Order: sequence, then structure tokens, then C-alpha cells
Amino acid sequence: MFDKQETTDDHGMVIVGKAVDQEGNKYYKVKNSWDTNHVYDGFFYVSEPYFLAKTLDILVNREAIPKSIAKKMKI
Repeated sequence: MFDKQETTDDHGMVIVGKAVDQEGNKYYKVKNSWDTNHVYDGFFYVSEPYFLAKTLDILVNREAIPKSIAKKMKI
């Protein structure tokens, strides 16, 4: 979508958790960096389709990478 100019690179998001609703739909819990006046105490939830459409890259703390994978990456 980005390459076709159907979406933009607007801002970064910090994903801090996951959730699933009663119907099995997946969501990602996002830290809201610009405002805390929301129902979820400074966080909001994005749907998995939104996440897939809007994500251009992902940064992961090296401590979160399993040792077996880190070894292959030589980090």
C-alpha cells in the first residue's frame, strides 16, 4: 500500500501488547504518545488488518530475540 501511495508513513507506534475480542479478532495495544485522554488510560488498540496495512518496519529489543535466532543473526 505504501509503494502504491495508498497509505503514508505518518508516525511511529510502540506496540506494548496484544488482545483478542469475543469474536476472535486480533488487536495490538499501542502506547499513545500524543494524548492520554482516552478510554484505555493512554493506550489504544489497532486491528490486525490496520497493523498489517500500516506497518513499514519493526524494531525489536535484542533481549527479546530467542537465543537460537540471535545466534543465527550473529547479534
